Amino acid sequence: MKIKNVLCAVLLIIGVYLMFNLYKSSLPMIYGTKVKAKVIGTESVKSKRFTYLYYPVIEFTYKNKVRKITDKSSDVDKDTPNVELNIYYSEKYGISRGFSAVNVIFSIIALAFIFFGFVALFKSKQKI
Repeated sequence: MKIKNVLCAVLLIIGVYLMFNLYKSSLPMIYGTKVKAKVIGTESVKSKRFTYLYYPVIEFTYKNKVRKITDKSSDVDKDTPNVELNIYYSEKYGISRGFSAVNVIFSIIALAFIFFGFVALFKSKQKI
């Protein structure tokens, strides 16, 4: 019985942790403003694998001010042309490019952990 309760707690904690992190990563989309941005260049950073990563430098207008921000959430090729992006920007939470397949997959995994945690919890409470 105790092992089942520990399994229930572990499944629920992992599911809630994943959901909390997904919520934190979606805060710029919830509270931010959708703006059109343009990639104006790249910033190189030496990575741990003895190579360089190139982060895009994004320029956009927000509240009548031109802002230039380096997006460190993804890397691009060194010679990235002038590409326009739709991003979400919040002064408090930063920038986000929107939902991706990774967000959808992790939300499904988190819901599955929470669901199976509750199922195991209710099954362990029933006496067979």
